[in-house]
Amino acid sequence: MRRRKIWLNIIAVAIVIICSAIIGTMMNAEDNSNELMIAVVSLGVALIALYISLRTFYSIDEVNAISRMDGNVMENPRYRPNILKEVFCFPQSEFSDTCKALIEHMEDLFREKNKQSGAHLADNVQEVANMLVLIPYFINTKNHEESSIQRNRITSLLNTINNKVENFKEISDGSCKLLEETVNLIDAVFAYQKWNTNEDDKTVKLLEIRGSIFVNPVTSILYYDYLGLYFLRRAKETLSKIQATPTLSEFFNSVRESSHEDKAMALVYCDKAVNAFKHAIDNTGDDMIWSAYICFNIARTEYLMQLLNHSFKSDTVSDDESGNEWEEYMNESIRCWMTTNKIISDHFKTNSYDTTAPWLQQAFRSEENYVRLSKILMQMAKNQSLTDYHGNIWLNTYSDIIQTQFFVNIPKEDPIKLTDKLVADVLNQIDNNRRES
Repeated sequence: MRRRKIWLNIIAVAIVIICSAIIGTMMNAEDNSNELMIAVVSLGVALIALYISLRTFYSIDEVNAISRMDGNVMENPRYRPNILKEVFCFPQSEFSDTCKALIEHMEDLFREKNKQSGAHLADNVQEVANMLVLIPYFINTKNHEESSIQRNRITSLLNTINNKVENFKEISDGSCKLLEETVNLIDAVFAYQKWNTNEDDKTVKLLEIRGSIFVNPVTSILYYDYLGLYFLRRAKETLSKIQATPTLSEFFNSVRESSHEDKAMALVYCDKAVNAFKHAIDNTGDDMIWSAYICFNIARTEYLMQLLNHSFKSDTVSDDESGNEWEEYMNESIRCWMTTNKIISDHFKTNSYDTTAPWLQQAFRSEENYVRLSKILMQMAKNQSLTDYHGNIWLNTYSDIIQTQFFVNIPKEDPIKLTDKLVADVLNQIDNNRRES
């Protein structure tokens, strides 16, 4: 609209000048023809100069408008995560429909038709960062062909984002350092999420991110949580000599058989992981979903640290001092998942185990069951009484688990295949206890 007005002004001025020249020529055709020609040429030159100056002026104005970063959420320290809002936007009950809607939503943010200022580009990149926590549900499924398709789409999306940021740097390099680092973080997190695939291991990217530069709490959560996951996984790989994913009892045996140096190195990794997770949880605010993820990560890291300290027969750590810390974090994770799933059920008017419920709601129920089963296995491995999510005694006899409403209601076909192995591990542990008794 602004450019159209420029041309209208120029055309109007040109018409006035031409009309004036024609009238003057007709009135003084014989006496002052040379002077009039010079005057007309001078006016033409002035018109061209006017056009160039106006074009330059408005071009500078447009560049300033495009490069402005004022008001973008990436620089807002009060911005808080809200994954529930993202879940409410995708009510589809089938995996393929949900995946299609979510990825298309992210792709639409960077369509060519969307003329973006620096602030809009930053906001859209932040929107992708907000939704990144949901991506593993779609790229690590048992359907390898479908997972590969979605990984390729997200890779293509990230390439588009990188191109947009590179183009923006050509206009305003100095104002996009935070934007560029956020895109690097998204690349690094996605590389970690693909770690379970057969693709190249590029998770070291997380160590190249300058985490202290982030102002936005969501970006800080993403950075510190995945940095903690990186260190936790390195700790487990240092200890476990088993290629496949081990059961908890197999992992216990692997720890006992590990060398002193390996256990010491694993403790270093665990310590760094806990510090990173606690940095992340400081930024979660009231977001229950992020709190649930991070509390679970802290719980299993603290549990591993306790196991390692006991293997050293350390006098500095005892069950009385730190034995319950991992349980407290685990209970908080369970409470967060239970509350989240209740809120989602109320919003969509579905019951707790409705198979036609939104697919993301089904995935979150699997997360809750996964955390609860993990806690059961961790307590069984230490021959402890099973407690509820408030820390009270729930069961003294492990075989009673099978009769509980919680265990009976676990879907036989987990939509994200998260709990299938844990259910089998619980049943095997119960059988082992029966044989031993």
